[in-house]
Amino acid sequence: MTARISLLTLSVLSVAASPARAGEPANPPPVETSPAAPSRWRFGVGYAPMLGLKTEFSGLGTFHSAFAPQALGGGVNYNYDNGFVHVDSSNNAGGATTNWGYQNNSQYHAAGTGSIDYSLTNSLANGRAQDDSSAQQGFEGYAYLDMGAVGIPALKDRGATWGFRAGLHYARVSANNGGLVAADVTTLTDSFNLGGTLAPSAPFSGSFGGPGPLLNDAPTRSIATGGQALVVGSRELDVDLTTFSLGSYLELPLARNFSVMLEAGLSAGLASGSYDFHSATSITGLGTQQSSGHDSNTSVLPGVYVGLEAIYQLNQAWAIQAGARYQYMHDYTLDANGSSAALSFNSAFVLSVGILHSF
Repeated sequence: MTARISLLTLSVLSVAASPARAGEPANPPPVETSPAAPSRWRFGVGYAPMLGLKTEFSGLGTFHSAFAPQALGGGVNYNYDNGFVHVDSSNNAGGATTNWGYQNNSQYHAAGTGSIDYSLTNSLANGRAQDDSSAQQGFEGYAYLDMGAVGIPALKDRGATWGFRAGLHYARVSANNGGLVAADVTTLTDSFNLGGTLAPSAPFSGSFGGPGPLLNDAPTRSIATGGQALVVGSRELDVDLTTFSLGSYLELPLARNFSVMLEAGLSAGLASGSYDFHSATSITGLGTQQSSGHDSNTSVLPGVYVGLEAIYQLNQAWAIQAGARYQYMHDYTLDANGSSAALSFNSAFVLSVGILHSF
């Protein structure tokens, strides 16, 4: 009897301990999961100043004579920076006039029958100044799309990958120059013969009605370039430059968490800026003339870029990046009242340091 009770007790305990009860489903088997595939996309932002920009200011030193040269011949009113030769009351009878005047004794030449030289002086407005801009503040955002292993066996065996890169860069460019500039001067000289008459001392001014010393009214002319005008003033170019770039890259691992990246592609800059200048141009003996101008414009600047980047992987999602790229684009030029400002990218580089994130 005791043996039967023990057997019955063990059967009850066995049923109570069973995980599956009547009317209830059994526990499902565990589900096996695989790790998520790494993202093909990486996004980054960084600080990216531009270096090596050059700005050339040209067309500086405008100085114009108050008088325009007359065609050669007698019976004409001539006006010069240092005197005049006009028609007199006799209508220049005999090809000579009493209605003339000059300012400086240096204009008189006693050789031969004597002569008086008159001049008109103008600058060529060819003064130039250059500003080698210091580093310009810049920022950028960019994205990489991984296209997988490189097909070249030598690189593929080292784990090299390739893909596409797109970037957007912004920089504020400011160039200022206030240095002393020189511009060349051209001088037109007309020589009038005195016909043996002794010239009165300068300054002298004859009369329309006479009488007075006679001066031949048909000059000989020469034009020469020589001497310089001095230019002082300010030149300012301010540009907001936004550059979009699109290209490809080759990434080569060098260590477990470190890789280098070569990248190259096309770019297009949107430059919106303004140019202002003010000049005071002086010529010895003739005085000083003021000139100024303003221009603003927005232009698209096509270009190319090539760069080298270094990437250190902090973890699966985050990395830090630093590098440099050569950024060439067409010049950005503004013209204002005869003067020009040209921003050149022939030796422009973008230095960058930023952070990358993989999703």
